[in-house]
Amino acid sequence: MWTLTLIIVSTLHTATAGGVSNEWCLERGFDPSSLSCDTCQLLAESTTLQRLQDDKNKASNDEHIDINKECQVCCQEYKVNPLLRPGETLKGKYKHAILKYDEKSVDNYQEVRDFLERDLSDVLSFKGDKFQLEKIQNDSPNIDMYTFMMGGGYGGAGPQLMFFEQSKKEGYKEDEAGEIINLRGWKREDLRNMILTLLPNA
Repeated sequence: MWTLTLIIVSTLHTATAGGVSNEWCLERGFDPSSLSCDTCQLLAESTTLQRLQDDKNKASNDEHIDINKECQVCCQEYKVNPLLRPGETLKGKYKHAILKYDEKSVDNYQEVRDFLERDLSDVLSFKGDKFQLEKIQNDSPNIDMYTFMMGGGYGGAGPQLMFFEQSKKEGYKEDEAGEIINLRGWKREDLRNMILTLLPNA
């Protein structure tokens, strides 16, 4: 336990603003594929870790570390720590989900493209009509540079995953979604796991 604690403290650096990669988190001792955000609360409450963090910050001329902050940027909101909350689960939290993407720009999002090509059939076999695709077409040949820089791709919005708390036969509207996730930067495995977790089986 002490060895693990010292490894985590000695390898952490201040997180940069915005998203971080899986590699960045793994190098610091956090595994995004299994780390729930409620686990990070334990770090914030640990006086031992706080003392070790403070001692290292005082002894270092480098940027100060913030273990809880870095844990928070690596954790997954859709996961629950069963040891901390044994009676709670996010499984089946939503009733329906729609993956919305621009057919012309989806190739700029390789992880989403890989999900569509390699995981879609498996997801549909579990979730059936509770998960669906919505393809849109942007006919503009121009590049909206602002949209591109913000992750929108060439000539269209980036892929989005919309979750709905109520199911109905048709007519889902974006403003009815309980949660909308921009898939820019998401890994294929995380996308698959999130859908399998938050949607009930067919």
